[in-house]
Order: sequence, then structure tokens, then C-alpha cells
Amino acid sequence: MTDILFSFDTEDFTCEAAADAICTEADILRAAGVKGCFCLVGLLAEQLLHWGRQDVLTSLSHHEVHLHTYGHTMHPMLNEYTDIDDFYGARDAVIRQETRALDAIKRATGTERVAAAVPPGNQKSYAAMYAYADMGIPIYADTLCDPADGRGAYYCNIYHVDYTFCMEDVFFRGGEPEVRAMLDKLASRKRAVIYTHPHASLFKEPWDVLNYDKENLYPFGQWKHSPRRSVEESEKFYENLRLLVRLVQEDPRFRITTYHALAQELAARPERVVTASDIPALRAWLSGGLRPTEGEGSLSVADIFLACRSLLCGREKHVCGKTKGFLELPRGITKPVTLAAEEIRDAAADMVEDAFLPVQIWVNGKAIGPADWLRAALAVLCGEEKVTVLPGEQLVSLDILPGVRDCAFAGTWRHSDDFQDKYLSERLRLQCWTLRF
Repeated sequence: MTDILFSFDTEDFTCEAAADAICTEADILRAAGVKGCFCLVGLLAEQLLHWGRQDVLTSLSHHEVHLHTYGHTMHPMLNEYTDIDDFYGARDAVIRQETRALDAIKRATGTERVAAAVPPGNQKSYAAMYAYADMGIPIYADTLCDPADGRGAYYCNIYHVDYTFCMEDVFFRGGEPEVRAMLDKLASRKRAVIYTHPHASLFKEPWDVLNYDKENLYPFGQWKHSPRRSVEESEKFYENLRLLVRLVQEDPRFRITTYHALAQELAARPERVVTASDIPALRAWLSGGLRPTEGEGSLSVADIFLACRSLLCGREKHVCGKTKGFLELPRGITKPVTLAAEEIRDAAADMVEDAFLPVQIWVNGKAIGPADWLRAALAVLCGEEKVTVLPGEQLVSLDILPGVRDCAFAGTWRHSDDFQDKYLSERLRLQCWTLRF
């Protein structure tokens, strides 16, 4: 069975008339007995209060409200202000900005807890992923980090689910045959997020293209508004939304769920614990390549690395928690190196906890890569007193996440011309050791 989520990027803070669409779409779902996920921009939450739109807030009160950043496309955008060398400075800036958004959302809607963060466009900052996880937000939606089958994945300590189908792609020109064909495609997935932007049902051009493409084109409050769609176009969209909801409800292949329900499922998963008895199987698994384990209780390569460190330091077990990847490309050995078990243990004791993984590890005067040390540690924990490590891969393959593997943010979407993407794309890939299912 495929889980279906209805997600609404609720974002246009420039045009009060666009808020009418929020009411309409929220009320369509409510009339069908379906709870939607309205991902709200912090500035729009503030504007709804400023405009006195209690009707919108009342309509939203029957649904879930989640986070769609504070300023959406207002510059500097998420990617722009986190593309710096100082990770902790970038993460803390996200926390400050997005806490402001959460405060506005909670003040306007009364929402107590937000379960999902949805970045606008291709604002896929690794620093923001870590920041949201540190803020206690469990889900990151509209992502590059969900496998093609829609099973979801953890990356940078937060659970990722991709946006799967955009209502605007079909609802203005198609009808029941197109909607049914789309659902047939979604039925092969574990999970599918069907999404829309409420303002698009009423207006022809995206509000952010008109006002925030590459720069803040107009002073705040003096925005350009898009031409309206015809009444017939908007009604066709709403007719197809009603049709979609009905077809999903009637189809036994689907179950309608929400971000909060998914968050509860994730929270109910058992604690992931690694003991010495698990090591032989983990060593055998990694002999097939650096990769997360599959199935229930999936472990990332970083989990296994930290578990080896804990066990070599004399702990009876390792309880898996938050992990981090690399900030630079790890550097592995280029020829075989033989190491003693005691040297591997000493290196474990010298490692810094709760930090990004070391790109190189010194073992008795020899510099080896993190994956080299991991292979040696697994051998030592399996009882070997001397270990010869051969050169090998240092990074997890990202072929399962081609969007991460191939990402390059500069010159895309609404980014400013001076946005260089000096760190974000490469560092997103360098978090591959945090990947698990």
C-alpha cells in the first residue's frame, strides 16, 4: 500500500487575494474528510495576521501546519546565507531565522508542534538539514535525499520524503484519465507526496518570479501582482482536486496520511543499538562496499564507525544517535598499511565526540583515511591483533540518490547572480556517511 500525503506550499505573502485559495483548498479537503499538510512561510503567517484573515486561519485550523521557511525567496535565501565555510555559523543562522518563522506560525495558527520543514525550490542546504534536526523537526520534505521507490531515508539526521507529483502539472489541462494515470505511477512507491502551491490556482505567474527573481526587485509591501486566471481555469483546478481526493479515497492501493502521522511512526521505531556480537555481520556487510545497512534498524556508515569507536574504548554497547559526515574530502591510503590492534584502540580514544568525521586519522604516525580505520577497527573487534589495510573507497556511493550525486546549485532557480555554491553542493555529498533507511 502506498501512503499519500497532500502537501500545500502556502507561501505568497505579497498578495492578499492569493490567500483566498488557501481557504478554498483547505475547505475542499475538509469537506472530503481529509487532513492536508499546509507548509506555511513565516512571513505569510505574519501577513495573515496583518491582513486580518481570520477566515484563512480558521480553514487552516482543520489541517496540519508545517514550516516552509521564514522568507521563501526573499534574499538572502537559505542557500545564499548558508554557503559559507563555517558550518556552525551557517547552522546557527538557520536556527535563528527559522525559529522566527516557527514563532510567527504558532502565533498565527496556534499550532503547537511542526513535524516537517519544506525548503522552497532547490534550497537544499546541508546546514539547514542539520539545523532542522537540532530544532527537533523530524521530517524534511521536497528533497534530493529520497530513493526513487519513495521509501524515505535519513540524511543529516533528518528523515527525507520527496515531493512526487505537482497538481499544477495536470489540473488546468487534464481530467480523470490523466489523474488516474498519475495514480497508477504512484502506486509503485512506498510513499508519495502530492503537492501544490495554492496561489497558482488563482494566478498565472509565480509571485516570487515577479518579485524575487535573483534579487529583491521591489521594496517590501510594494510588490508586483500576477494576472488572475479565468474563473473557468480556477474552477477546473478545484474540480480536479476534488476528483483526486475522491479517487485516492476509493483506491485500496492508497492510504492517506500526514507528516504528523509519519513523525509518530518514526518516533515509535526501536532504539538502534550495536554490540560486539553485531560486528562480524557488519564487517561482512561492508566487505561488499561502504553502504548503509538495509531493513529495520538501518545503520549508516557513520553509525558503524562510531559504534566501533565506542566498543574499542571499552563500552559494552553503542546507542546510535545523531551523526555527521565530512566537511572536506577524506584522504585514504594509497598503498597497504599494517597496523596493530593497540594502535587502532589508541586512535579510537583520541577521537573527538560529537564532531564531523575526521578526513584523516593518525595511527602511530601513519595517516590513514576514515574508511581505512573503520575496516581495521572491524577486524580488531573480530579478534585480529594485526591488520593489513588495503586502499579502498572512502565515500558511500550516492547512485541511489542521483539528485545529491549530481547537484550543483549556482545559477539555478531564483539564486542571485553572485551566489557561488562554494560549499553547499559538495558538502551535501560529503554527508553520505549519514545515509540510512
